[in-house]
Amino acid sequence: MKLDIQKIFSVISTTLLLMACSDQPEPDRFKLSPAEEETISSVVFVSGGTIRGSTREGGLHEYLGIPYAAAPVGVRRWQSPAQLVPWEGERDSTGFGLPCYQPNSVSAFYDRSYEEMSEDCLTLNVWTRAKKSSDALPVMIWIHGGALIMGSGMDYDGAPLTRKGVILVTINYRLGPFGFYAHPQLSAEGRGHSGNQGYKDQIAALKWVQENIRQFGGDPDNVTIFGESAGSWSMSVLQASPLARGLFNKIIGQSGARFVPLADLKVARWGMPSAEKRGEKLASMFAQTDAPDLNALRELSAESILDAYAADPATLFDFDALTIVDGQLLPDEVNTIFDQGRQADVPVLIGSNADEATTFDPAIGGLGPVDYVGLHTQFVDVTLGGDKQKIFAMYPNTPELARDSYIRFNTDANFTQPMRQWADYMGNVSSPAYLYWWNWRPMVNGSDQYGSFHAAEIPYVFNDFAMFDIDVSDREEAFSETMMNIWTNFAKKSNPSSKGVVDWPAYNLNKPMTAILGSEIGLEEGVRSEQVQEITAGYNARRD
Repeated sequence: MKLDIQKIFSVISTTLLLMACSDQPEPDRFKLSPAEEETISSVVFVSGGTIRGSTREGGLHEYLGIPYAAAPVGVRRWQSPAQLVPWEGERDSTGFGLPCYQPNSVSAFYDRSYEEMSEDCLTLNVWTRAKKSSDALPVMIWIHGGALIMGSGMDYDGAPLTRKGVILVTINYRLGPFGFYAHPQLSAEGRGHSGNQGYKDQIAALKWVQENIRQFGGDPDNVTIFGESAGSWSMSVLQASPLARGLFNKIIGQSGARFVPLADLKVARWGMPSAEKRGEKLASMFAQTDAPDLNALRELSAESILDAYAADPATLFDFDALTIVDGQLLPDEVNTIFDQGRQADVPVLIGSNADEATTFDPAIGGLGPVDYVGLHTQFVDVTLGGDKQKIFAMYPNTPELARDSYIRFNTDANFTQPMRQWADYMGNVSSPAYLYWWNWRPMVNGSDQYGSFHAAEIPYVFNDFAMFDIDVSDREEAFSETMMNIWTNFAKKSNPSSKGVVDWPAYNLNKPMTAILGSEIGLEEGVRSEQVQEITAGYNARRD
């Protein structure tokens, strides 16, 4: 018996991108005494008070679970992140903070779940090998993916990257119904704005780094933010947002950008309700009563809100509705801001993987017989506007080819096209863009059947092959070293070129060179340009 196409489409849409601004006043910059400037130890004074981390082999200092904003609980639920409440004494920072509330994993391939979660989750982690606070090492801040509904900074270890002479910071930010929720009463409470709380958390964490990273031997004037999937969505949002100006100097975006049509806080458009109207509908779902007020919603347990949210597939899988034009964090669509050259003028290293969507094949989840012809047709129709004739010529929808076409279209529409468009939009500012196409094929449990799948580059950037059960070999280790060198070279000097590996030119609209990162590393012009052009036209047609 064939499965319902809509059900399959919903599940696959969610799996597709799993892998997401504070209004508080910025405190005065903390000043170190001459004695404190000399050495880095396990004890550090930061915004809020004193923390004690731990020291690992090789002079690696590790500080985990550091609060960067007040706990968003009680009346602070759904508010913008608030300034830290100082603590007394010495805070233990030898263990990770709890992940933010999120549903259990909905993907067999990208399985992630946590035994304990909390709304009090706005913490970050710092790894440094600096010896003195005056070392001024480059800083890399990782923002995790997970479709803005899943993930945690605790999933990534800073030991390998810090061997390359950088400091690594990972963060938690509010997710799903706690981090991306708009409501008319919230807007009234927030001076006309609500929603996008998770992005504002990210900005609060960036402000914390600016205020405190010198105590860890870092340079607040050399900060690279980077992320994958929803983390890369966040990169494009942060580059677009006026609230994030001056908080970073470089961006690395891996497989994702928010150039798609976005919902508006107040106005319905492009077949999407306003974010406030969606919030009112969700409020009734959460409280299981008609039109509950904000006070009643804040009295609900986090577990009950999450259970109601996760129980409705149409809500859980609608992660495109989470990023909104709220008039504050995003005064316009990300696409509009970039098109007008109003994004932060900083260098970017951006790209995607050759086979992103192989792990989104419904057959992997054991969903039974799949009508790929129907599935591919529906996905194209939902994704793009306008005439689809050329699209279906490029991605044939015959019974023999529909499965492969579905995977390739997912790859190009959701990853190849946004990253190429990002590179094109950097022509509107003065800073360079470096575009990559990652086609290394990891061996997972003895097979490379998934090709260069979504998130496959992360284990190489972090030198963590256990992440996807990648078979460890000298070949894999060597390629990981190359990727870490490229990523940290960019963080250090705004250029990813690696001596003896690749002399990487900045992207140019007239000669769109892409670095191919795979078994052979080199340069290629116009990777999948024809497909990108048609998909871009289809996205534009959705706005007409």
